[in-house]
Amino acid sequence: MKSQAWTHRLIEQGFAIVPDVISADRIQALGDAIANIPLGEQVRRKRSIYGVRNLLEICPEVRQLALCKEIRALVTPILGNTCFAVRAIFFDKTPDANWKLGWHQDNVISVKQEIETPGFGPWSRKAGVIQVQPPASILSRMLAVRVHLDANDQHNAPLRVLPGSHEHGWLDDHLDVWKQRVEEVICCVPAGGAVLIRPLVLHASAAAEQSRPRRVIHIEFACEELPGELEWNRRVGPGLEQASAKTDY
Repeated sequence: MKSQAWTHRLIEQGFAIVPDVISADRIQALGDAIANIPLGEQVRRKRSIYGVRNLLEICPEVRQLALCKEIRALVTPILGNTCFAVRAIFFDKTPDANWKLGWHQDNVISVKQEIETPGFGPWSRKAGVIQVQPPASILSRMLAVRVHLDANDQHNAPLRVLPGSHEHGWLDDHLDVWKQRVEEVICCVPAGGAVLIRPLVLHASAAAEQSRPRRVIHIEFACEELPGELEWNRRVGPGLEQASAKTDY
């Protein structure tokens, strides 16, 4: 998809699919790096890994991915050259971890400390990192890039989205209305491709129908600092200090 086409779709509909973002060699390197992360509170694993949090903190290869020209070329047309990655998560659907996820909006960010701030809350902690729901306006100026390490078709739980729902703030009380008025789009993505998605877009996924890998690295980007004394838990971008990032896993 030409850049002008996917940027227009992202702005208008809140999501876009871009094939051929990363190479087969990079897919292999990322898969190996994540598979070698040892068990800890960041890793949810059954017979195989199916979820890892805090990847910007614990996986250098994912930090490098967030900084690479191919990924930033997807983000900077929307958020600007000063944007930075703030959170990364890995997930898979395996035969023993084959869940489904109903319609929802992504509604939390990761911060360094819990500091009471107007419009922020409730608060929680996951894998040692503080999470908080910010005002919808914060999420409306963010962008997530979902990098697919495996081909994802209609049989192995593709992302489903309701186009245009990102422009209307919190929609918890209007899910039924949106499901009735907007036709869902199924996001089939080749290995090495990416889905760009605004956090406030209503999205869902079913359980996988076939036992095939569905590995996804989900990276969230922002372009502005948080209000008051709140700080992003991690900021990964060109020229930003990363000496505190953990590399000893």
